[in-house]
Amino acid sequence: MEEIVIVFLPLPGVGHLISTIELAKCFLERQQCFSITVPLMHLNTPSMKSTAAPIASYVQSVSASNPRIRFIDLPLIDFPFDDVQNPAHFMSFIDMYKSHVKETIKRIASASSSSSHPTRIAAFIIDFFSTTMIDVGKELGIPTYIYFTSGAALLALMLYLPTLQVKVPCELKDYQGEIEVPGMLPLPPAMMPSPLVDQKYNGAWFINHGKRFRETDGLIVNTFTELELTTLKSIANGECLPDHHPTPPVYPVGPLLALDNKSQEPQTTSQLMEWLDQRPHSSVVFLCFGSMGSFSIRQVKEMALGLERSGHHFLWSLRCRSSADTNLEDILPDGFLEQTKGRGLVLQSWVPQVDILGHVAVGGFVSHCGWNSTLEGIWFGVPMLAWPLHAEQKLNAFQLVRDLGLAVELSMDYEKDGWVSAEEFEKGVRCLMGESEEGQKVRKKAKELAEASKKAVAQGGSSFVTLELLAKKFML
Repeated sequence: MEEIVIVFLPLPGVGHLISTIELAKCFLERQQCFSITVPLMHLNTPSMKSTAAPIASYVQSVSASNPRIRFIDLPLIDFPFDDVQNPAHFMSFIDMYKSHVKETIKRIASASSSSSHPTRIAAFIIDFFSTTMIDVGKELGIPTYIYFTSGAALLALMLYLPTLQVKVPCELKDYQGEIEVPGMLPLPPAMMPSPLVDQKYNGAWFINHGKRFRETDGLIVNTFTELELTTLKSIANGECLPDHHPTPPVYPVGPLLALDNKSQEPQTTSQLMEWLDQRPHSSVVFLCFGSMGSFSIRQVKEMALGLERSGHHFLWSLRCRSSADTNLEDILPDGFLEQTKGRGLVLQSWVPQVDILGHVAVGGFVSHCGWNSTLEGIWFGVPMLAWPLHAEQKLNAFQLVRDLGLAVELSMDYEKDGWVSAEEFEKGVRCLMGESEEGQKVRKKAKELAEASKKAVAQGGSSFVTLELLAKKFML
């Protein structure tokens, strides 16, 4: 039997890597002749060194349990810029890997031609921030797809940016009206992704980057039809492109979640589960802001006061901006730990987010609205309190609150770095936990979409059928 290889190229970040591998696993489940090759880029910067160990542990775990997934370490390239958060710089770094990726794929192809075992590379699936790699796919004659690890709302916006540039000729931060994007509610400029409104970044790279999406053979999106139906229809109908230019086929395949990822800290998981077992049903507020989310000590103290005054149980994964801030007694308000003893738990280490969200004691999720966390909250039917920090998280938060009704809005002062007072946070937590009519509606909606998310990936569901279609396409 012919072996059919699918090459995946994820970004060098935990969230993008895990989501990509979950998609790869879906294809392996559908055809025994499929195998996966994953070239790994490595971002050599001080800020990324903390993620090196989790990534290595994850890769080792996946390799041990999935022999048909092969990881190839690409050469280490030093990041040549000062600002790793600058998207334009990050894109230039990805571009430096083009020759290495090209040679890796050529070696796979040449090995198959010299082997008695027939092998064919059926698809090259790249992360949506790696559009420079479209050139590699074209040169080698391999069908190339984008894997969009965020939602359809961001995809629609990125496709629409060239049109938006004409309609809104001024800086977005200076625009007085609302931004209208097909398939979405009108957006306040402050809800746009950070690189588009922050003066220190050049938004032109974002626009040119989105233009390249139309050069691919398809756009695979980690969302599901029932979640973003209107937006997906607008994309498929070409409404987001200038002159309704044909859009590549759009494949919603989510939610793709690492529900069985047990590669880290089993002892920590066990201890937390025991703590949650002792709490009443739906009584705990879970606070977690992703691998990059951190706060100033001043903001942390306000959060703590709001939590204490709310009276609710809480589990808080806390990270301060300064690595020197490690003593909880110094970070938190005087007496906070003593006054909340037995009611709350504050951790400064990795926490098993999926296990926590899946526990019956958890009744609310204070989240940065990263897309992976958003899908996990939806899957487990946990209502959210939206506290976006950077990247596209404000856009996600807007969709969750205004369009989908899955999250409670938090009053934030964006002119003061997204400042939230203790009073506003207490109010948000109380609403999240069902102490108002709005909170009750959000909780009901969360349960409804939890069911829809599970149906989407079950046999016969919308995402299940889409994945079957893609698998057959690769077979041909």
